[in-house]
Amino acid sequence: MSRRHTTRLGFFEIVDRGGRVGYVRRQTLDLPRTFTLKDGRTWTPCADPGEDPQVEGMVIDPKAGVLYAAQEDVGLWRIDLRTKRKSVLEHVAEFGAPYDDECTVTGPGEGGRIRADVEGVTIHDDHLLVSSQGDSRFFVYDRRTGMPVTSFAVGDGPRADGVQHSDGAAATSTPLPGYPRGLLVLHDGENTPDGGRVSTNFKYVDWRRLGLRP
Repeated sequence: MSRRHTTRLGFFEIVDRGGRVGYVRRQTLDLPRTFTLKDGRTWTPCADPGEDPQVEGMVIDPKAGVLYAAQEDVGLWRIDLRTKRKSVLEHVAEFGAPYDDECTVTGPGEGGRIRADVEGVTIHDDHLLVSSQGDSRFFVYDRRTGMPVTSFAVGDGPRADGVQHSDGAAATSTPLPGYPRGLLVLHDGENTPDGGRVSTNFKYVDWRRLGLRP
């Protein structure tokens, strides 16, 4: 589990307490809050006093024993659950960029393709998928190697609008009625038309539409 405005992750075990569901905290892991850039400077993501760069989406790869954690203004972490060794699969594009008093980026960063914030993370067969909230795109990696595969956006369809500023993603490879290769569910941060009331919802995407081979 993650916690708002902190870099700490908690690992919990679900337990049976006399017929009721409970939990026990087993350990914690702290991600960095400051970073050393290529030129040796120290950089900290912009935030209000007392707030650290938090983690949003997470997913565990049970086959590899790896946790993928999306630290919003930093990047996508790969954490080995056995050794707790961690590395960044890809930094957000704004990583290391200068910013003003209102946290507006004022210069180039030294990160990758993902536009902050990096949010939802999910796994489908041999693919790892992460949402790039800043440009409403989704990036796909090879689950085994961590290498980039492709990226895509979800545009408007005949009966529903597309996906913008997504906060989360979840996929299943289990065949479902109408979705023989599984289903991708995406949070849509700007559901339209909204009838004058701002709203969000979830969009269903047939995994076959992505054209990714198993």
